[in-house]
Amino acid sequence: MRPADEKLERLDAQLASHARDEAVLRLHLGQALEVIGRGAVFDLGFSSLAAYAVERCERSARWAEGARCLARRVDRLPELRSALVAGRVSWSMGELLARVAEPGDEARWLDAARGRTVRQMRGLVAEAERASRVAEAARSVASAGEGSVASAREGADCAAALEEGTGFTASAGETRRVGGDEADDLCTLVCTLDREEAWLFEATRSLLVQLGMHDAEAQAEALLAEAQSTLLGALPEEAFELGRWHSAHVAQQRWSAELRRWRDEAEERCESNIRRSVVAEVVAEVVAEAAAGGVAERARDGESEATSGVWAMAAARGTSSLEHESSTVLDRRVRALHEALARHELELSQRVLQFHRADGWRQLGYATETQYARERLGMSRSSFLARRSLALRLEALPLVGAALGAGQIGVEAALQLVRVATSSTQAAWVGHARKRTIKHLREEVAAALTALRWSGESDCSPPEDADMEVFNGLERAVVGAGRDDIRKQDGRGQAIGEQASEAPVDTGRSTNDARDASDPVAPASDQRRAWRVMLGSLAAWLAAGGVRMSALGSAPVAARASTSAGRVTLRLRVSRATRAWWRELEALASRWLPPTISWPRFLCSCTWRAWRHLIDSGVAYAHIYVRDRYQCTSPVCNRRDVTPHHLKFRSAGGGDESENVASVCTWCHLYGVHGGRIRATGTAGHIHWEFGAMRPPCLVVHGRDRVAA
Repeated sequence: MRPADEKLERLDAQLASHARDEAVLRLHLGQALEVIGRGAVFDLGFSSLAAYAVERCERSARWAEGARCLARRVDRLPELRSALVAGRVSWSMGELLARVAEPGDEARWLDAARGRTVRQMRGLVAEAERASRVAEAARSVASAGEGSVASAREGADCAAALEEGTGFTASAGETRRVGGDEADDLCTLVCTLDREEAWLFEATRSLLVQLGMHDAEAQAEALLAEAQSTLLGALPEEAFELGRWHSAHVAQQRWSAELRRWRDEAEERCESNIRRSVVAEVVAEVVAEAAAGGVAERARDGESEATSGVWAMAAARGTSSLEHESSTVLDRRVRALHEALARHELELSQRVLQFHRADGWRQLGYATETQYARERLGMSRSSFLARRSLALRLEALPLVGAALGAGQIGVEAALQLVRVATSSTQAAWVGHARKRTIKHLREEVAAALTALRWSGESDCSPPEDADMEVFNGLERAVVGAGRDDIRKQDGRGQAIGEQASEAPVDTGRSTNDARDASDPVAPASDQRRAWRVMLGSLAAWLAAGGVRMSALGSAPVAARASTSAGRVTLRLRVSRATRAWWRELEALASRWLPPTISWPRFLCSCTWRAWRHLIDSGVAYAHIYVRDRYQCTSPVCNRRDVTPHHLKFRSAGGGDESENVASVCTWCHLYGVHGGRIRATGTAGHIHWEFGAMRPPCLVVHGRDRVAA
């Protein structure tokens, strides 16, 4: 074997070993989350398991639910659980088998999986599920009484259709891909527009967030749906050429189906060429022996579990070994697993990047990178690409990588920092991230990215609390846009509009920065210029009443002063179908819209006219809700079903003054604060939070600073 091949085989073996270790860590974390989700999560002061997973594990709710789901399923399948822990079954294969295996036949499914790929097993699982549905339909037919002839006939038709494999699993022309990767269909939609229209677009997206549409795909679909409805009602029928649109859509579907067929055929042809590394198999045997050999019990309360063998032993025991642990011990275990996974993520990401640069998947005989990730590592293509992207960005940000490897920040914090930090700002952002909850860090990174777009700068320092107060004025203006008292005092002694207009003028620390903050071409003196330019532009737009006029159904006519000169480029990650829909509607509308109304402006105006009434509120404490942007003010909760909470209880002499009232969601208010699980003191502008019924609390946040975790 050539030295290059030996090096590649060794890297492949390391990747496979890391993937098995990650499966063990994720399984055990899923087991801990499953037990915590049965009630301990509330004792720790969190309103939901999703909120707990984001803050304490730094993982998305979807990731955590996937780990918890598999842990719950394999808890009654000891053989499958042991195979997963020992590395004989990958994570993707384990998820597949757990869907159909039962305690009485898991050995048969494991035997079937031996020597087969995940792609082949998907076919067997689909057949088994189809047979199960046929049997269920047959039982339904058999149990139908004489008086239910129609129901019996319908059940027979269902069974027949299932036997043919059509009609009830996918509609005609539709391909259902079990375990498909949605990220394959994403692309970038680029829009360049004037700054006034860009702020209108940002305000409209904020409105859609209030309505429950958080990702760019859902927001784009909502915008296009409202615009298409308006155009359908205003334009003649022949203007739409629906037949041409339908033909283009069908052609795109056929092309996508053909691409999938080619890929599946290529993967099938290459399955016989997939080489299994001898080193990887030896590692698997060592891990299996360690798990089955009875590693000594070292998992005591509060004691660090450092070796992978201990984690494997703990995962092999299932959730039963965790059920009697206290919420404090469970939380400590989750934090230890979180730190181990963070270090593991860094190492795995670096090796994935090395493997990609060596063109490893092609050299080892795989048809696609997706096939390598799925069959060899047991992960999806999107997960594989995310690791590669993280490692690539961390090469330019060594301080962020070092903080991740040392456990000072977690995976989610690192993913946020690589979006905004540069070589000159990374130290400041790392220090900032260590003092923030994930909720606050996400808000601040999003604001910093907006500042970079609006200013054209390459560097942006972390925001100060005053910067975020001013930037949040945009969302306050959106949620209060339907009220007559939009300029009502926000509870901190300053009108919302006045706050946005006055604060950004001089946010720098040097007297040399007193020049016009809105001048986009003036030379930058420090890394805070991006904030001054963006906040000055926002202040001018809010002062001109842009949001207010949008809510009333008319387009804003902000003056084109120096604060709004120039254009801004927005990039949205949407599906290819949504991008095609956007471009088709844009081409149609451009022939009918007046020259003074652009396509993005038309989209936003249609959306505001259709949905403005849903944020119109005349309830008590509405000015408090507007001030807090209709969000729970808890630093770890994203719920919006807010209620007024008196920081100093009225029974203790507290009054209704704005600084004593905060918007808190129903759970955090009734079950958290009044249930003794959360303690919130101070004033509305600076709340001191303690989470957990125990002493000391598991998390302490003072204002926006996380002081203990």
